[in-house]
Amino acid sequence: MPIALAIFAVIIVVASAIAIVFPSELLNYVREVLAGPGIWWAASTRLLLAVMLWFSAEASRTPITFRVLAILALAGAVFLVVIGTEGVIHVIDWFSSWPVWGVRLPSILGVAFGVFLLWSISSKRADA
Repeated sequence: MPIALAIFAVIIVVASAIAIVFPSELLNYVREVLAGPGIWWAASTRLLLAVMLWFSAEASRTPITFRVLAILALAGAVFLVVIGTEGVIHVIDWFSSWPVWGVRLPSILGVAFGVFLLWSISSKRADA
């Protein structure tokens, strides 16, 4: 499971880096994808992240943090399903109205999150 989480973390870093460089284009792309059945893909992705975090927790340097993040990812998946496509598109439209730096800041946090995941699941022996 840690290897799958590492791959997922790299995808998070790459997607977040793209959002830093091309924030408007990425928001437009996400809006288009979520207009169809994309909401289910987004919720499923968060559910997958929750499962990977939960089952990788003991192998990580930060097991408690991984468990908390797993619960938050699960809550995010439920939240997406509850607010639905229209609600998510409304949030994206609201987010699109922010200044460019306001869109880039969460993307920087996304890069940091992906790097944290990679660091946390790297060998514990590196600390010795």
